[in-house]
Amino acid sequence: MKKMKYLSLAFAMVIGASACNKDSLDLVNPNSPGMASLQTEEGIRRAALGVYDKFGLEYWWLALQNHDLMGDAYFASVGNFGWRWLNQPTSMTLSNGTVLTPPQGGSQVDEVLNRNGRAFGEDNALQYEWQAMYLVNNQANLILAALEDPNLSFSASGEMKTNVLRAWAYWWKGFAYSRIGSLYIAGIIANTLNETNSDFVTHEEIIAEANRNFDQAISVLNGMQGGEAYNDFFTSIIPSFTNAGKGGAVSPQEWIRNINTYKARNLVVNKEVSEMTSADWQQVLTLTESGMQANDKTFTMRSALQNDLVSETAWQPFRSTVDLWSHISERLIQDYKPGDNRFERNYTTEYPTYPIINAQARGFNYSTRYGFIRIEDGGDYSTQVAGLAEITIAGAYEENQLMRAEALIRTGNIDGGLELIDEVRDYQNAQLDAVAGTGLTEAEALEELRSERRVGLLNKNVAFYDARRWGVLKPVSEGGGRSGAVVLYIPSGATSYVVDENATIDYNYLSWWPVPDNEIDLNEPSVGSAPVTVR
Repeated sequence: MKKMKYLSLAFAMVIGASACNKDSLDLVNPNSPGMASLQTEEGIRRAALGVYDKFGLEYWWLALQNHDLMGDAYFASVGNFGWRWLNQPTSMTLSNGTVLTPPQGGSQVDEVLNRNGRAFGEDNALQYEWQAMYLVNNQANLILAALEDPNLSFSASGEMKTNVLRAWAYWWKGFAYSRIGSLYIAGIIANTLNETNSDFVTHEEIIAEANRNFDQAISVLNGMQGGEAYNDFFTSIIPSFTNAGKGGAVSPQEWIRNINTYKARNLVVNKEVSEMTSADWQQVLTLTESGMQANDKTFTMRSALQNDLVSETAWQPFRSTVDLWSHISERLIQDYKPGDNRFERNYTTEYPTYPIINAQARGFNYSTRYGFIRIEDGGDYSTQVAGLAEITIAGAYEENQLMRAEALIRTGNIDGGLELIDEVRDYQNAQLDAVAGTGLTEAEALEELRSERRVGLLNKNVAFYDARRWGVLKPVSEGGGRSGAVVLYIPSGATSYVVDENATIDYNYLSWWPVPDNEIDLNEPSVGSAPVTVR
């Protein structure tokens, strides 16, 4: 086996005094005598907490924004981290036939792949999620290795704590492999601490490995009971500032339901809709039947005034309040139904910086009339106040119900699916009239489903997955793109912008990412490896 190359970067175990204190996240050579600290309850507990630090800026801000940009939920015109190229469509055709093309560069595919190299530094957008997820995976490997040490001792409730930590490690491995397998064309299965290999496997095999780890977590959690001791230990391995809202101690039963929801996601988002079989939809129904419930606790992230993991400002909830960095897409706005209270309480045109038209002169795709109403003023998503915003890291109740709704609609139970859409809208206080029982056709019901996934799952990181599986990212010539799209532009010779409500956007985006050259340059694929490039 090879020692970790690019995947390693830095593997940390947590040795310090307070939850997620940056000063306590010391980088330690895992082959040094410092590994002895993992023989203590305090040491292994902090190693478990250290999983969160492995995500890093690469995930909490960069990877999550990458998905939002490619799913046309947000837009960013800035060139930092390769963002402007990630959300640069090939063309926008206005209702009058005028074709708008980017003033600089070519298609998203060309611009992103051309920057896939170490020489491009931070501009290579392909590297970030790969880096973060393999760091998370290796930290989970560290925990599993430490649990096999016969000298490991606990102060009390040793069996319960061992089981929580084992489930914790398998859960995060399942999560990390899920993210890798749902984005990259290939990946590596690396299940030994600080070791990798050159055997790249298909993304389907990575998803199978994700589900295998999820199943191992379930096997540990089955039969476990919650309670005060369990809750106290669980909350000691999550950042203290996330023990609020939907975050906190996830009971064994809630944890299993969360896994079932994520396994359903792994099935739904990794095939195009046309590739899903009746058996696939039945499996989705089975998983979501035992999936997340409305009051379940889940895995979340927040900012904090001190020692947080997003530096207060380096994530979507903050950056969406700052000029240039992140703005809501007009295509997301148009997916709200008239009278939706979620629209009324979250968006405004009154902020002094709006409208934004052709931001930085980089294209009319970087345009919007809307800014966010902040959480402290009644909104749901954006704020500069530490601790107010919350994002879910993994599954959500709404996602579970909408996957189930889609499976019901696509298997003939249209009203059953619409009832769940109504349920999600009520849960989010949309204040919309019910659509169940109104005689909608399957096509009309699926449109309700599509628009609800767009708005109801905002900031739950599925926008890109949905655009891919619905075929939106394909070239228009292959049946992709979006028609009836809202586009803002300034006609030649004019000074005021025009709102076109019937434009066609030819996104022509990458559906699957190649393995980053940051990896390939240091770890040449072995003979027989799966393809690691997309062209």
